[in-house]
Amino acid sequence: MQKVSSVWQGGQKNSVFFNQDVNLHIDEKGPRPTDLLLAGLIGCSQGVFLEIIEKMRIKVKSISMEAEAEREPEPPKLFSKIALNYHIEVNEGLESKVVRAIKLVEQYCTVFNIMKLSADIEVSCSINGVKQLID
Repeated sequence: MQKVSSVWQGGQKNSVFFNQDVNLHIDEKGPRPTDLLLAGLIGCSQGVFLEIIEKMRIKVKSISMEAEAEREPEPPKLFSKIALNYHIEVNEGLESKVVRAIKLVEQYCTVFNIMKLSADIEVSCSINGVKQLID
């Protein structure tokens, strides 16, 4: 079972505890909870991607990701659209396998599947500097 707890520190400050060793302080200067949702999407997607490419025996030279989101104007201000972008460098000839791995992430990433319930998620990638949309 997963467990996260928080303790209010006054004002807009909270200490969030993920386990006995990790905590995060959230206040008006730090990451907003919605930023943490996007970070969770990137973290989960990248983790699943790395598991998949390991099983496919693909070695990547580098990987970075970014997520940008639009939100509804009215409360609860859900995410309406998310752009998830991968930037990957691999040896030539592996591009189609990388695209397949990204498509599998959409199937297996827990956070991706939760967030797509309320938001349209557009996935794109830049592999060896060539940008493409994942459909």
